Amino acid sequence: MTADLTSQRLEAWLSARSIARGVPAPVRDRGGWRVDTGSAAELCRYVFLEADAAFRTAADAIDSPRMFLKACAPAADVLAIVPSRWTVQSVAWMMVQDSHCDDPVSLPEGYTLDLTTQRDVASAVIADAAGTLAASGYGAMAGGVFCYDRIVTQPEHRRRGLGRAIMSVLGQRQAPETLRMLAATDAGRALYETMGWRVVAPYTTIEILRA
Repeated sequence: MTADLTSQRLEAWLSARSIARGVPAPVRDRGGWRVDTGSAAELCRYVFLEADAAFRTAADAIDSPRMFLKACAPAADVLAIVPSRWTVQSVAWMMVQDSHCDDPVSLPEGYTLDLTTQRDVASAVIADAAGTLAASGYGAMAGGVFCYDRIVTQPEHRRRGLGRAIMSVLGQRQAPETLRMLAATDAGRALYETMGWRVVAPYTTIEILRA
């Protein structure tokens, strides 16, 4: 983890993500933040800046599935301090963008882009000539941080610059001083690094599997 990722920035990103997804705002709990997602797969998540003593205490106390723990730390560091009932669910990458020079939005022939804002959530959707969803993405702001969320290009439409177009049109709405943050998969990281983004920390999720 670098000095770019602070407790305040992580909390702001979590708040913005909650807005983008329409879930409750994060609350302080167990030395980190709890987000009550309430889905069939996930009752809640606890997010920590580090795999520290508070993270270890939370892992010791929780013994039920559907309660995820997340830390901005490598998977090996996380697993080293938690009971064996926990397993790695995913490892993503926390990223920030230093340069705010967004590319002009350019789409291949036959594609159209629609950008809307509703309830503080920006939504960008690209459709093909038949009106079928080709790519989409969302974003929201909290505490001076803009969170890019669920940037997805459908498999049959990849490698055509649609993801870049989604990112650019969302970014053009932000003030120059806004800090941009996202959590990327390995595939997403490869794209974002070509757009001036850089990794500030791994983002490891662990869970207890159902018996």
